Amino acid sequence: MFRLFRFILTANRKLRGMAVGLTLRLLRLIRDIERDEAYRYSDKLDEFDLNLGNVSRRDYNVIEEGYSNCEGAIVSLDSAIEELEFVY
Repeated sequence: MFRLFRFILTANRKLRGMAVGLTLRLLRLIRDIERDEAYRYSDKLDEFDLNLGNVSRRDYNVIEEGYSNCEGAIVSLDSAIEELEFVY
């Protein structure tokens, strides 16, 4: 399957541009989803901060780790998007 894609993409620069455009759209969509997820985690962390006595430390750490993972993904996706935009 990858051989077929490689053959098609090496044959025509216009197709490569379309493939990069599609890739950029997908990366932006994933980045937006990660941002939404980060906002959700942030809201939960704020809620936990307000109810500090009713929250276990383990639950708080799980949410905090999820938020951290989202932030890392957003940074990586932003970087990949910028690089692809620069190249094409």
